[in-house]
Amino acid sequence: MFLQSHFPATYFGNQSDLSASDGFGDGISDAERNVIDALVSEAGTQFASSKGTLGLAIDFVVLAEELAKYDDWLAGFNPDITVDDILDRYESTAKSSLTLKRGDTREGIRAFHNELIELFREDLNRTNFPSSPGHHTGEWERYDDMLELAFRLSRDGRFVAAQELFDLGLERLESSEYERRDPPFEEPFLKVLRDYTRKAPNEQGGSAYQALCYGYVKAEWPHLSLRASKVRTGSSRQQRYGDIDGYHGPDLMISVEVKDRVIDESNVSAELGTMMKVAQNTTAIAIAICTEVSPEARETLEEADVRVLDDEDISRQLRFWDYHKQNRALHGMVHFFANIEENPDGVQRLLRFVASIDPDNRVLDHLADSDVQMGLDET
Repeated sequence: MFLQSHFPATYFGNQSDLSASDGFGDGISDAERNVIDALVSEAGTQFASSKGTLGLAIDFVVLAEELAKYDDWLAGFNPDITVDDILDRYESTAKSSLTLKRGDTREGIRAFHNELIELFREDLNRTNFPSSPGHHTGEWERYDDMLELAFRLSRDGRFVAAQELFDLGLERLESSEYERRDPPFEEPFLKVLRDYTRKAPNEQGGSAYQALCYGYVKAEWPHLSLRASKVRTGSSRQQRYGDIDGYHGPDLMISVEVKDRVIDESNVSAELGTMMKVAQNTTAIAIAICTEVSPEARETLEEADVRVLDDEDISRQLRFWDYHKQNRALHGMVHFFANIEENPDGVQRLLRFVASIDPDNRVLDHLADSDVQMGLDET
């Protein structure tokens, strides 16, 4: 810790924090107490116009303490020390900052200030502590009254002053807390993709996956108007290209074919041949969404300019979706079951699953009263 690296270990007792031992400072005279108060008060006054001057006050205290380790002139309280006395005793060797020479050793405030920047900004989350050390240490002469006060103190007095200056900083500098929601947002649509059972007695085969893909498309392309029909309704009969078509005005922008099965070399042409023709003969983006696609089938589709998404691809994308975008997709899935597939049983089964993973989701306003008690049991 910063103070422990610059002040004697005996000042800290057996405590792990930076507080002084019980009763520490009781022996400080009233006169020295007045100097401490003057230093802290001046630092507080200067802080109003320049936060970095707080660090400069601490720099001066630490500089005096480092010199006091080798020079008894600075060991005790001396109310008569002046700036001239300091500069006469220790040669100033830097023009851009305050660096004092004792023998062959140089002690400078720039290094202390760099430590303070890291301490305040990183360890103490006070990110509004200035990060430009040169600006403040280079103007130290403007604040030489604080230098004088710091050098007048005894070693005990400087330790007390340093603590009070830190207290001032912690009080005045706002802590940058990371915003965190408790409890954190759920990932409802990702959980539906991974964990929702896609088959049920009162649902057409593939309808749950089609609803899921409809919700995904609705959230991913919210600017498009979507057309879709019930599962097992031929797209040509409905004058559609794919299972889900997205329009902007009169223009077909995307066409999506949904396959709740594994697509490989043996069935890629039979299952997705129409989508390959859409890619080759229209200006729309042709997309195949499948449970799983083998590398060979994926290559065949991509060579025909069909974009391919499988469950793993969608899962990776959903990790970048916030709660509200995932919830938009979930609402789209409910809409498909309710208004396209027209299957109230499918709606309620989905809502019971949502109740088990995100019990505060507003979509549960549509959960039937008779199903509320079942909501935590069915997945």
